[in-house]
Parts: sequence; structure tokens; C-alpha cells
Amino acid sequence: MKWKCLIADDEPPATRILEKYISMTQELELAGICRNAFEVLPLVKSTEINLMFLDIHMPKLSGLSLMNSLSNPPKVIFTTAYKEYAANAFDMDAIDYLVKPVSFERFLKAVDKLSRYDSFPAKNAFLQDQNGFLYFRSNRKMVKVFLSDILYIESLKDYIKIFRSSEPALVIRQSIALTEAMLPSTDFVRVHRSFIVSTKHITAFTSTDIEIGNIEIPVGRLYSECLRQMQSTRRNNL
Repeated sequence: MKWKCLIADDEPPATRILEKYISMTQELELAGICRNAFEVLPLVKSTEINLMFLDIHMPKLSGLSLMNSLSNPPKVIFTTAYKEYAANAFDMDAIDYLVKPVSFERFLKAVDKLSRYDSFPAKNAFLQDQNGFLYFRSNRKMVKVFLSDILYIESLKDYIKIFRSSEPALVIRQSIALTEAMLPSTDFVRVHRSFIVSTKHITAFTSTDIEIGNIEIPVGRLYSECLRQMQSTRRNNL
């Protein structure tokens, strides 16, 4: 059985080289190409990815940050023009760390390390489980968070804080944009550049704020359309 692999790199020349190398390697099958970390999310939702060739410096979200957001991620071979992140990469149990430009000989050496694994890794656990939960990495642990327990999420620069109804708030090193992409849009809505709320826990709202219990959350001007959509949906359901 072949390893289904994904290329995540925003540099077309590097992508073309990896694509060529993969086509020349019998045990690999290319499942897709992504230009940034956010393009990875919908692809892994629909395709079983066993291996990622992952660039570190990409727009919006780095490869290292992407890996930090995943529980039981696919195996990864980092591909980068920078040597200084090797220690960080191997802390994440990377198969290998390839410095661009990557020769075919060096590529094969990295792929050969896959032979030590008897089976494919599990699919990324940041995907919503059928029981409605996600895993988030916090303090070197993977913490299970039930979607129904999330009240709202606040952005704190490079971190997010997840407020829950029955558990203490959880601080995660992750962007709010990535978090928004991970959550089902049917149950969660971005209402401000710093806030995502659970629609199931909204107790009241106006054009400028949303209430969840006794917590008041501002609605950003650019996100006010979400309230109009909510109002329209509620009227249609009456």
C-alpha cells in the first residue's frame, strides 16, 4: 500500500520539484498540493493523508504552528530553506528535515525512513469526531474538548482562550483563524476579529453585542452580517 502524501508549500518551484520526486517514488502517492496551512484543512477532511511534505515559512500560518494544532497528525517531512528550525521539527517527531534545494538522493533518504513504520498513522484528530469533540494541544498534552461545552473563544495575539461551560478555560497556542476553520460553521460563528461564539449558547444579541449568560461579547462591524443571517434563520424557522 502506498503512502498518500500532501505537499504544503507556497513556493511553486519547490512544489514542482517535490511533485516530480513523488511521481518517481513507487511507495508514494500524491493526494494534493496546498499553498498555505489553511488549504490543508479541507483536504484532510476529505482525504486520508498519511504523510505531509511541509514547508515551515508559509503565509498566514507557519508549518510549525500547523503541526502544533494537530493531534496524532500524519507523519511529516519538513522542507525549508532555513536550517535553524531543525530542533523544533524533531521535537514534533518529524521523519526528516530537508533543506532546500532538495536533491533526489536526499529525498529518497528521507522517504526510506518510512520503512520503520508498520502501518499508517491515524487521520488528523483536529477533525470533528462523530461524537462531537476536538483535541487541542496544551502544556504538552492533548486535551479533549467537547464542542457542546464551548461557550466562546477569545483571541490573545498568538494564543486563543477557550471558555467552556463545565470545565476551566483552556489556553492554546494557535491562531483564531485556524480555530475558526476547524469548527463547524453550523454551530460556531466569528463575530469579531477576537471572538468566536457558539450559536447554541447565545442568550441574547443586538447589532453591537452578543450575550452568553452574563458575558457580553462585542460584534465587529465587519462581522455584523452574521447577525442578520442569524435573524433571518430564526424568522424562517418560526
